[in-house]
Amino acid sequence: MHVHDITLIGWFHSIGCLIALVAGAWNLAAAKGTPRHRLIGRVYIWSMIALNLSSLALYRFDIARFAPFRAGPNVFGFFHWLAIATLILVLIGCYASSRQARGAWAYIHPSAMVLSYYMLIGGGINEVFARLDPLRALARASAGAAANAANAPIIGLVQSAAMAATLLLIIYFIVKTALARRRAKI
Repeated sequence: MHVHDITLIGWFHSIGCLIALVAGAWNLAAAKGTPRHRLIGRVYIWSMIALNLSSLALYRFDIARFAPFRAGPNVFGFFHWLAIATLILVLIGCYASSRQARGAWAYIHPSAMVLSYYMLIGGGINEVFARLDPLRALARASAGAAANAANAPIIGLVQSAAMAATLLLIIYFIVKTALARRRAKI
């Protein structure tokens, strides 16, 4: 396991990720609208805010290496923009949570929260392939002649499975919400 190069901010970020993983999974599986759901939702929101803000500090800024859509060490790039997008999703989901009785907010809340959870899982997938030796070796073997194991087909396959699960969850929550609203009107 490769953890020797993790900074103090990196450890703070990692702990925030673990808290968000547990809180998010709990709220995905638990009953919705309960006081416990709201409490754990707040834990999820604050841990997501903390971990995404801390991820913005996980680089050494060098104006000569600034590349908005590039990934890699010492670059403010693609993954930082994903963190900003995730923060926006979390804030939209939080805003929508208290407005679910009106209009589309009942659909926006679960969709934004599931998408933010996918962003967390997606980052985790990249990290385990970068930090765990067996998965790192699998990615290198899968990459074949590719210069960068980060582009390995196995990582793309796992990310695609996570995206498919995310899409299914969003569809599930949209249908569940629509059915609940229909029953409430009858």
